[in-house]
Amino acid sequence: MKFSSILSTIALITSTVIAYETTGNEVVDIVIDYSIKENPEISKNDVATWTNGDEVTLEYILENQEKSDITIIGVTGQFQNPVTNQIVTNLTTGKIGPITVASGEAVKFDQKINVDLIASNYELIPQIFIAHEDLIKVIPCRGQLMQISDKSISLFDPRLLFLELVLLVSFIGLAYVVYEIWGKQYLKFNNSTTVKVKKTAAKPAAVSQGSTTSGYDVNWIPEGHLKAKKSKKVN
Repeated sequence: MKFSSILSTIALITSTVIAYETTGNEVVDIVIDYSIKENPEISKNDVATWTNGDEVTLEYILENQEKSDITIIGVTGQFQNPVTNQIVTNLTTGKIGPITVASGEAVKFDQKINVDLIASNYELIPQIFIAHEDLIKVIPCRGQLMQISDKSISLFDPRLLFLELVLLVSFIGLAYVVYEIWGKQYLKFNNSTTVKVKKTAAKPAAVSQGSTTSGYDVNWIPEGHLKAKKSKKVN
């Protein structure tokens, strides 16, 4: 096998492959399995839970059961919709080795994945690039169901604190504008229409001297008449 041509192919794959699909029904005697380094207890029948922003490592075990050597040259993969099997996004193609695996031998290697997807359910389908018999082959691995969620934001996160500060300043500014436009006029109107009323004590009516309880003035009555009136009262 000419390694110069293989290395040139690796460079071409790494720099130009964006989307691809496997073709043909050729059977290869290569057994590949993997586990999640951060969650080794998760099996192929489980649903892995990943959070956006995490870096996840897939640990592969490849066993070459072909009659000739193979060379591992790269890793990639796809996130698919688990219901429709439509491709949602492709993993960035990563270079591996090259690692030559003799017939009947097995090797381990890793693939790092940066999680950055819309929060939803996916199926991960890793794929391995190998060079075998002067050909570049893409071998799909088993699928892994997973649930992607967004990272929760702490109350003390600088981004959240900045947002709270912006909202507070905006509220204060709005309150000041409302006061300047309507508040001052409202207070001025109330002050101008307020009237203070003082209660004054009622003054008793003046009674002139010489008046009697009968309600008339005795000064103009002749004295003889008054004496006669008094004598009648005595009798």
